[in-house]
Amino acid sequence: MDKKGHIRWDESAGAAPNARDQLPPLISAYFTQGRELLAKTPAPAELHALRLVTKRLRYTLELFRSCYGPGFRERLESLRRVQQLLGEINDCATASGVLARSKPSPQRARIDRLLQERALTQADAFRREWHEVFDA
Repeated sequence: MDKKGHIRWDESAGAAPNARDQLPPLISAYFTQGRELLAKTPAPAELHALRLVTKRLRYTLELFRSCYGPGFRERLESLRRVQQLLGEINDCATASGVLARSKPSPQRARIDRLLQERALTQADAFRREWHEVFDA
């Protein structure tokens, strides 16, 4: 991996040797970023960057699925669950942003409160999943 976090593919080697060389540092950097972010107890909107990194990591790892056994599939499923939770949090933040552009009203305020509550609930579920299952 280079200094920007990009995989350096060795064209003279196959997929498995490249996976062995490149994926562990990529995964380690991901967990470091996630742990640092969660140590700060971020607001739901602040989890969006981790969602994007999670998505990128999952798609990268799926390219190497054939190089690993059934345990790898389980880990990918766990990563997919984390990505899904982060996506649900982002959906609430996005909907709230769209709602903010509408005319103020009691209904808008009520919906916004519901979205914020949902985002907080999902953020708590994400933190539990991360600490108790994913990064346990």
